[in-house]
Amino acid sequence: MIRPSQWYRGMLSSVLLLGVGAFSAVSAAEPSMDVQSEIKALKAEVARLRAKDDESWLTERRAEEVKTLIREVLSDADTRASLAEGGVTAGHNGKNFYLASEDGSFLMIVGGQIQMRYVHNFDTAGTGSAAGPDSEDFDDDDGGFQVRRSKLKFKGHVDAGRKWTYEIVLAGKRDDGLVEMEDAIIGTEIADGWDIEFGKFKMPFLRTELVSSSKQLAVDRAIVTEFFTIDRSEQIQLNYQGEMFRGSVSLNDGADSEFTIIGSDAAEVGVAARGEILLAGSWKSTGDFTAWSKEEDLVASLGGAIFYQVGDGYNADNSSESEANYFAWTVDGLIKVKPFSITAAFMGGHTELDGTPDPGDDDVLTNVANRDMYGAMVQAGVFLIPDKLQPFVRYEWLDPDNNDTDGLDDKAMFLTFGANYYFKGHAAKFTGDVIWVMDLEDSIVSNPWGNSPFSDGLGFSGDGVEEDTLVARLQFQLLF
Repeated sequence: MIRPSQWYRGMLSSVLLLGVGAFSAVSAAEPSMDVQSEIKALKAEVARLRAKDDESWLTERRAEEVKTLIREVLSDADTRASLAEGGVTAGHNGKNFYLASEDGSFLMIVGGQIQMRYVHNFDTAGTGSAAGPDSEDFDDDDGGFQVRRSKLKFKGHVDAGRKWTYEIVLAGKRDDGLVEMEDAIIGTEIADGWDIEFGKFKMPFLRTELVSSSKQLAVDRAIVTEFFTIDRSEQIQLNYQGEMFRGSVSLNDGADSEFTIIGSDAAEVGVAARGEILLAGSWKSTGDFTAWSKEEDLVASLGGAIFYQVGDGYNADNSSESEANYFAWTVDGLIKVKPFSITAAFMGGHTELDGTPDPGDDDVLTNVANRDMYGAMVQAGVFLIPDKLQPFVRYEWLDPDNNDTDGLDDKAMFLTFGANYYFKGHAAKFTGDVIWVMDLEDSIVSNPWGNSPFSDGLGFSGDGVEEDTLVARLQFQLLF
């Protein structure tokens, strides 16, 4: 039997529980405005944090995908045959850019040369003509800028059973900027101190021609060099270099014969040979005309060269001197006694045209005008500031043997003086000089293959050059 007090307590508890439940239900169904605002704010914050986490995850994932791709590419490259044996290295050796295999079987060195020049002619004969001062074409003041040289050089070696060296030089022409193949050389060592080269390149003759255009003492080479050079030819050349002697012998297509095909050569065959004795110093120090402070105290060498070409079979025409038999020779010397340097050379050239037999006497040749040409050059420089400031002077004498009958002396003399300022050796240097035509009574004809000693490459504005002509030249050179 349930007591009344127990029943009352039970009923009261039930009522209280129902009241609390009802109150809770009403509160949940009808929240206050403040609670709703808080809930919305919390939801917005959660959404923002999720978006940030997703973006961070995508960034990390993207980075990991890129890293994976790089690893796959490198792994694939390592499996290629060209890189299978050690891979390839590239960089800068302090002088040139290079590309090489790690095992040394392949090397390519990339370099270049740019010479930017300003030239001003004070030409009393008129620009580019023989007009005199009284002519309406007279112009004694002519100047302008010139990209004298712009070259790209590729050289190195390839190990194809034996080591083969190569060199390719591409040069922009100064008159129109078109690119031409200046040198193309393949070579290999055949014994200790001996090597053989073949291709198109300079023949072993004048010292001032063989020394690079980037390492000349003045703005450019000498006028007599321009006249007597036999320049480049397609050839095969044997070289030897020992401690005290070096020499070269070339079998070639003839003087100034560049890219030619069978039947188009002006000469049947040409042979050139040069020898040089090292009296003091090292061969490396004979590679320019400047006495650097880091070189030996004394550098001296003596050289000589000969050249002979057999003219083509139809070289009877006076206008075809390039097809004549031609013999040339030179002797030269170099001395460096820090801070002084001096170079001297004497040279000659002799043409021998076959001529046309006289109808009345086969032993008498008509239409023949052989030439005996001579030239000399001496130049000297001295450092006033070691390895920086170097004034210089050059004297030249030329007898072109014009073979004319005007009674005028065709011999000429030239004086060049100026200075170099080296920012970093030959790699960055500024040169300024003046050419003075000291003595020129008669005009000078071209050399046997048509090259004028007064070329625009040296800064002359034309063939109308006469005594007291002045040519001022300013040049900056950059090697890379």
